[in-house]
Amino acid sequence: MELIFEILFELIIEGSLNAATGKKIPVILRIIAAIILIVVYGGLIGLCFFWGIHDKSIALLLTGILILVITAFGIWKTYQKNRQ
Repeated sequence: MELIFEILFELIIEGSLNAATGKKIPVILRIIAAIILIVVYGGLIGLCFFWGIHDKSIALLLTGILILVITAFGIWKTYQKNRQ
């Protein structure tokens, strides 16, 4: 069951990432793919923050901050690449 979930999750994330950055895909589909990515990564970051605060775990809070920074950097880098 875990393997099936992992494969489906990977397909959704990679498919959304490729769709959100692809120039040949219609704009409305790119927007939907970007929203899917934002919801998934936002949920992951939110869970890390929630569990970190609930369990008073600095490691979970730092993990949430690290994921947030990496995601923001990736979005900024993709935006700069597509802008040119």
